[in-house]
Amino acid sequence: MKPLSIFVILITISALAFSQNSNDVVIAKKIKITSKLLNEEETIFVSLPKNYSASGKSYPVIYVLDGSETMISYSNGLIKNLSDCEIIPELIIVAIASNDRNRDYTPIKPNYFPEFVNVTSAGHADQFLSYIEKELFPYVEKNYRTVPCRIFAGHSFGGLCVTYAFVTRNDMFNSYIASSPSISWCFDLVNGKYSDTIAALNVKNKNYFISATENEDSLFIKNVFSFARILELKASPNLHWNCSLVKNEDHATQITNGLYYGLRYIYKGWKPDFGTMKNRGLEYIKDFYLNLTNLYGYEILPNENFINMLGMEMARDGKQDDAIKVFIYNTQIHPDYPESYSCLGKGYLQSGNNELAIKNLNKAVELAIQKKDRNLERYKSQLEEAKVGEK
Repeated sequence: MKPLSIFVILITISALAFSQNSNDVVIAKKIKITSKLLNEEETIFVSLPKNYSASGKSYPVIYVLDGSETMISYSNGLIKNLSDCEIIPELIIVAIASNDRNRDYTPIKPNYFPEFVNVTSAGHADQFLSYIEKELFPYVEKNYRTVPCRIFAGHSFGGLCVTYAFVTRNDMFNSYIASSPSISWCFDLVNGKYSDTIAALNVKNKNYFISATENEDSLFIKNVFSFARILELKASPNLHWNCSLVKNEDHATQITNGLYYGLRYIYKGWKPDFGTMKNRGLEYIKDFYLNLTNLYGYEILPNENFINMLGMEMARDGKQDDAIKVFIYNTQIHPDYPESYSCLGKGYLQSGNNELAIKNLNKAVELAIQKKDRNLERYKSQLEEAKVGEK
């Protein structure tokens, strides 16, 4: 992607643990961007997956509104916990701050709203979404390794902005999470004005999750479910969407709960069942990840360690031929991963094929030397064992 002349990027590496030594837990970068479209300086917080630098992989991106040190802290903890449990994939997190959320997150200036809300600057969500689409997306995708899969999440006014983007700029994101959205602010979303637009939405690889809590204002809840009713009546039956009423929570606690439940819904079929995969074999494994690829719109491959574990369990169950097929598959989809060749080499060694065992263990050693892999000595020992067996 070409460098963006429209940006003046001022990057501040912000240690959100608030200190400077090498033992700090630094979870994000605080980045200042001068936007020509908004004619002001904008702030984002970017948090990367744990092994981003070493992995060489590309990742989906979740864009979360109301960006702040608090927002990036809890979003980072929540998302990393869910991805560590393999419930969702690892994500790049971009928390987007706003200089005026009433202005940036609301699509119109309403005729009436409570006196405690400042409506003077309201109604500029289109301009803010244009900044995200034309300036922020190019910056993120130029500076970080991303796959073509974006999630948009927001709460309250942020949830309104997410819902408005879902209806009017459907191609900007793949998935939308609207937590307790302030739909009452924009009654056009429930009065039928956007019915034709909703009916014509591109729903391929799209997810929309909307939620409210039982302890919110009754009109607030009514409008959330009125919008859900329009989706039910007008949206394509192929749209993946869900409307949830969360119990024992209130508007404020939805900031975290809405994001949690939204991610759980979007990735409800993400986590594979180890036992089923082990018992059904390679073709089932391939089909599972092909289905994920078709669902999310970009190539999704299994984790290299997960596949090796499957193969080792198959070997322990006496399914040596099935195990070798799985190990071969792992070397095909992760050709630069030394452990894949190590496991395949051991598989061949156990089946008595020393020639192929030596070939693959040699490959493991070569890659480990290139990558300065900490397991190099183990691979060398395995290779020597195979050579002794050949004699």
